[in-house]
Order: sequence, then C-alpha cells, then structure tokens
Amino acid sequence: MKKIPINTFQFKIVKLGDKKTIALNSRNYYQHFLNTKTQVGDIGSMVLKLKKPTRSEVQLNYYAVIVSLIADYTGDTWEELHGALMILNWGTKEVLGVEVRKSVSNNAGIKKNEMSEQIEFALSKAKELDIVVPTAESLGYISN
Repeated sequence: MKKIPINTFQFKIVKLGDKKTIALNSRNYYQHFLNTKTQVGDIGSMVLKLKKPTRSEVQLNYYAVIVSLIADYTGDTWEELHGALMILNWGTKEVLGVEVRKSVSNNAGIKKNEMSEQIEFALSKAKELDIVVPTAESLGYISN
C-alpha cells in the first residue's frame, strides 16, 4: 500500500476584499510539498484547526510589575491585588457551585488581547492612584 504523505501548514485568517480567507505562513513550503509529495489527480482532505494566541511571558511579566507597584502603594499582597483587579475587570462566574474569576496562568489560556486589556486596566488603576509605571519598553520588555 502506498504511504499517504501528511504535512501541517500554518496559516492566518486574513481579509481579501470583503471575504475572509487563509494566508499560508510559508507558501514556498506548501508549494514544495505539492511538488515533491503529490501527483496530479491525487485526492486529499484538509482539516483546519484554529489556535487563538494566548498571553505571552512578556505580557505576564509586565503585568506583574504593574501589580507589584500598586500593591506596594496600597499595602495589599500581590495575590490579593491581582485577584481584585481580575474580578473588577472580568467579574466572576459560577463553576460547580463556586464563584471563580479569570486566570492568567499557563493552563487558563487567557487570550493575548484579553491580557492586553488586563494590562490596560491595571495601568488605569495605577494612574488613578498617581502611581508612575514605567513603560514595558523602558523595562527592557520586547513585545512578542
């Protein structure tokens, strides 16, 4: 039996005119696969699996700096302040009869844009308290 070639190609969803489509991250790699592993008339199938980008370590580290500065000012612990900021920004929900809040842990899978929103929320709270927070760039954090 002939071995069926399988490969994975990453893509982004983009807008082309007024419609969404996929744009391959490496069109050359895809073309190489077609040229070397397939023949005209071959039949295949495609499975599209979407992955939402989750928060980065850079985002988490910068957020930790902001929370630490506010905690130093208020006298609360980092954990207390972080919990309060998460509840203030996102609220809570009931899971198995227990009120829980969003999490920024690796397992939680908070989206990158949600983490950006949490950072902005924490920055706004720091500003309300007249706490000067250095920019991420001035602290040496490079956006990723």
